[in-house]
Amino acid sequence: MRGDWLAIGLSVLLGLVLSLLPITGWYSHIAPQWLWLIVLYWVLKSPQQVGLVVAWSMGLLLDVGTVGLLGAHALLFTLSAALVLGIRPWLNNTGPLQQALFFAGLSVVYLLMLLWIQGGLSNGLAIAGYLGRSLSNLVVWPILLFALYQLRQRLH
Repeated sequence: MRGDWLAIGLSVLLGLVLSLLPITGWYSHIAPQWLWLIVLYWVLKSPQQVGLVVAWSMGLLLDVGTVGLLGAHALLFTLSAALVLGIRPWLNNTGPLQQALFFAGLSVVYLLMLLWIQGGLSNGLAIAGYLGRSLSNLVVWPILLFALYQLRQRLH
């Protein structure tokens, strides 16, 4: 039990740091949504410890850290976590590739809603850049799945 909390805390802190790193250039268009993916992993694998409140608070931390529209990430983190909790039995019975495809699709919806909230849906270049991030989420998910599983095993 204590090992789970330590794994959750360490991974969420790392996700927050990776999400708030100042990035420029081409990587800013394909950078994975580290904190979002890590929070959704824990919602999927350990819903007793990480649920809607944690998802909302991590989204709010990201809002404050990115100096964006306050509440945008918090709302979208919470909606994403609610969806994952709702279909958790199905997601747990699928393989890493199917989960990666699901989370990539969900990230497309997340990123387009974020762009809409921020008022940038008319900018085609911004949309293309945001969609590049969902492709990187697709690639990163199986790696993240393995890394966080290993972290859970070592700290348990």
